[in-house]
Amino acid sequence: MRRIIVGLLLMAAVAAFVPPGRVLAWGVEGHRLVARVAWAQMTPAAKAAVTRLLGDEDFATVSTWADEVKSKRPETYNWHFVDVPYGEKAYDAARDCPNSEKGDCIIAALARAEQTMRNPARSENERREALKFFVHFMGDLHQPLHAIDNRDRGGNDVRAAVDGHPPAEGRNNPNLHSVWDSVLIGARGKTEETYGPWLIEQVKVHPVPSGPIDYTAWALESHRLAEDAVYTYPGFHAGAPGAEAVELNAAYQQKAHGLIDVQLQRAGVRLGRILNQIFGS
Repeated sequence: MRRIIVGLLLMAAVAAFVPPGRVLAWGVEGHRLVARVAWAQMTPAAKAAVTRLLGDEDFATVSTWADEVKSKRPETYNWHFVDVPYGEKAYDAARDCPNSEKGDCIIAALARAEQTMRNPARSENERREALKFFVHFMGDLHQPLHAIDNRDRGGNDVRAAVDGHPPAEGRNNPNLHSVWDSVLIGARGKTEETYGPWLIEQVKVHPVPSGPIDYTAWALESHRLAEDAVYTYPGFHAGAPGAEAVELNAAYQQKAHGLIDVQLQRAGVRLGRILNQIFGS
């Protein structure tokens, strides 16, 4: 998320022209917001350990690193999402997380990264890279379209007309995925410097419940939100994205804004808690 709103606007402008494949989850600003929330939850000891491990790199900045290296490391491509089919209520690793030349899935990738960070026998470089992947994937896991498969490549094949936010002149309508990644965040009218502290204050008012580390449960939580909120636009058909742009009206957007706030908070709080466990002593 290069500095604030400029980066966000650039991401939103180019989203409709991203080549086949899934686009960057949450966009740049979303990932940095997750990192900001996480940092606010971390203990001084965890912050110090993470800072030492990252060296000259900044915690919020590394939140987008996994997307930046994806084209050079195609074996990490599938690590950003898990394709639990629309209508399914349970995760099936054989169906949803098969190994391939593009990797397996985000649930397996998070577990591996956590194990590497926890293992003092692994090299500093290995633990640093695992941390950078982990920060990014915790954000991805909480983007609902990264935990569902409706035969539309996570919403990339669905064009969306966003009420009150027409595309720039000469541009096509964005796809549904980029709407949830960036367009709806941008529509809040907040910069990273105002949105981040607001999210952190909301966590104090409405704390994220504590519980065990459970990447599968969190993926299924995102999956349910995709079914209950993302895929609720008029004309939705399971397994058939359709050729026409779907209309996302003001009521849809209002519901989405609240859900995005909650997911950014959950991702940040859970990330901070896990890093406290690993680096806080």
